Amino acid sequence: MNRRSAVRGHADGGRADQGQLTIVCGGRYCLTDSFNMSDKVTRNGGAASAEPGIRRETVMEMVAGRLESLVRSGQLGRGSRLPSEPRLAEMLHVSRASLREALKGMMFLGLLKARPGDGTYLRPSLSSMVSRHFQWMLLLQEIKYLELYELRQILEPAAAALAARRATREDQERMRSALEGMRAAMHDPELFVRAEMEFHDAITRASNNAAIATTMRMMYGALAEGRHRVLPLVESLEKHCAHHERIYRLIAGGDAVGARRAIAGDLKYAEALLRKDLRTSERSGPAGEQPMAPIAAMPRPVARKKRPAARSSRAKRQGDRHGSRG
Repeated sequence: MNRRSAVRGHADGGRADQGQLTIVCGGRYCLTDSFNMSDKVTRNGGAASAEPGIRRETVMEMVAGRLESLVRSGQLGRGSRLPSEPRLAEMLHVSRASLREALKGMMFLGLLKARPGDGTYLRPSLSSMVSRHFQWMLLLQEIKYLELYELRQILEPAAAALAARRATREDQERMRSALEGMRAAMHDPELFVRAEMEFHDAITRASNNAAIATTMRMMYGALAEGRHRVLPLVESLEKHCAHHERIYRLIAGGDAVGARRAIAGDLKYAEALLRKDLRTSERSGPAGEQPMAPIAAMPRPVARKKRPAARSSRAKRQGDRHGSRG
């Protein structure tokens, strides 16, 4: 069988049954196991008429499902390159236009990444995608800041205890660097919050638990706005830095119990500040927003004087002609 053949099997009315896919693996094409393309798809990329009560599958959902099955079978992995657009459209029995739209949607979601002149790849990491979803869920109030802090209180103390047992010299250096950044940025809220998040991220990375580290990293991006809001409520940034330095010493000294307790105390304090900020926001306006100023109080745009319209060259010539006659 030709190794570059895309689909083997018969198409019946836009329906492909059992077949084989050709996927790029490590820069070359290789055959996959049999896959089932039992979903009815029209030649123009749209879904065929669905039975009553059955939700129609979009082209993007279909393409994502096919790629997911290839990942499950081991034919695609982190950072794998997809076949070219014409070949992939032929393999999935969709039009190139429909496939292009599906791939654009998956790129927007962060599942794929296009490299101009090279091809389309599965992203090696999806944490940034999930972090953006967290941010939108907070924005739409599907989840709340306090719920994320509760999740932090479950995961981060455990991560600190693991870090006290597993931190390497490189991990400790990363924590020290973040602490130095906090000290240097005490008069710059933007940099201070960034350095503080880097310190907490260094702790979760030092836990040597990819599941904890990835989950926490996704939350840190979503929690950045909340940290900016509560930073002005911190009584003393000097004491705040000193508390984080104590956490570092406990981890560097291998005190898992002490590190767990210190992180738990830090999170309780952060939660108290957030609750205080939320109470203030609730008194200020709905959904934590400041009430808008009344229309009468809003500054009116400055009226500009209209410049006289420029005379056309033809009118100017006529005026000059009449003037010469007079």
